[in-house]
Amino acid sequence: MSLDKVTVAKRYSKALFELLQSNGQLDADYEDLKQLRKVFQDNPQLGSALTDNSLALAKREALVKPLLDSTEGTIHNLVRMVYDYGRMDAMVEIIDQFQKLYDEHNQTVYADVTTAVALDDKQLDKIKSGYAKRVGAKQVVLTSKVDTSIIGGVIIKSAGTIFDGSIKTKIRRLRQTLLV
Repeated sequence: MSLDKVTVAKRYSKALFELLQSNGQLDADYEDLKQLRKVFQDNPQLGSALTDNSLALAKREALVKPLLDSTEGTIHNLVRMVYDYGRMDAMVEIIDQFQKLYDEHNQTVYADVTTAVALDDKQLDKIKSGYAKRVGAKQVVLTSKVDTSIIGGVIIKSAGTIFDGSIKTKIRRLRQTLLV
């Protein structure tokens, strides 16, 4: 029975997270994992090539060698194991799943903030701290964008939740209330 990429990624990432946490290496090795993910994202065919059995073993070994040479310790062992088990096409998903566990552990939340005008750093910091208190996070990482059609106010989207304090939505609700 062949496991899908997400299931494989969840298993690998959970085991990796637990190992790194027990060894006190979470933060340092997370940085290495981000660099490794960037290599795969910058070379989108790499995972498939390293998993493709129709590619000669010597060519696959030549492709994986720089990854092994640039990593050490637990991350080196991860690369070797994932390669040996023919799962290199799941490497980005493994690291993404690891990041979810890491962010949960560190109480980090990601949010998209939409405003009618660009916000300065002080305003963004105020939104971060307010949102962090509201959701019980230690850290909020914001991605900010401007959409003049909301007229004013703020829309925050995070993990499937939307907090809509835009003037556009308030006008629409008022209009609906008056028409009823």
